[in-house]
Amino acid sequence: MSKVYAELSMSLDGFITGPNVRVGNGMGDGGDRLHDWMFDAKTETDAKIVDEKSATTGAVVMGKRMFDVGFEPWGDPPPFRMPVFVVTHEERDPLPMQGGTTYTFVTDGIEGALSLARSAAGSKNVGIWGGANIIRQYLKAGLLDELRIQLIPILLGDGIRLFEGLDPLGIELRKASSIETPGATHFRFEVVKRRT
Repeated sequence: MSKVYAELSMSLDGFITGPNVRVGNGMGDGGDRLHDWMFDAKTETDAKIVDEKSATTGAVVMGKRMFDVGFEPWGDPPPFRMPVFVVTHEERDPLPMQGGTTYTFVTDGIEGALSLARSAAGSKNVGIWGGANIIRQYLKAGLLDELRIQLIPILLGDGIRLFEGLDPLGIELRKASSIETPGATHFRFEVVKRRT
């Protein structure tokens, strides 16, 4: 059965970006180090985790801010190679790119974006890939099945925190698995209780 999951890398001090996120600095100051485990420090185990995510995900949902700061550096073709649904308040025509990605801009909220993503994904998973605000919305609404966090052994000191402003009593997680590699500890948490 397909899942709706959120995935991101997080520093030991709880940040998913460094400070000063903006167009041209999408991960904030120093935040690119959060993804070293996928590139510079990648082990065979890390590669399997990335490959499994790519093979089992059929569509992606993201927020407009993430699209804005990531669009230029991602280029054409973008790294997704699947349909991407951007939650926004701005009406905009779909934006087809090379490599199988079409950005579809959804103005009827997170439920509308998820419905379109599920249809596009077929029997595969839907990934809610950021940013923090959109993931928090899906968590609060009880629409996530799984939360995947790559815990990176760095300290950023400032930036964007995933769990900022969330009611801890409204979310219950159960650790499904953890895998350690030199560059990251890969956690999967099942979202077991969904309260709004």
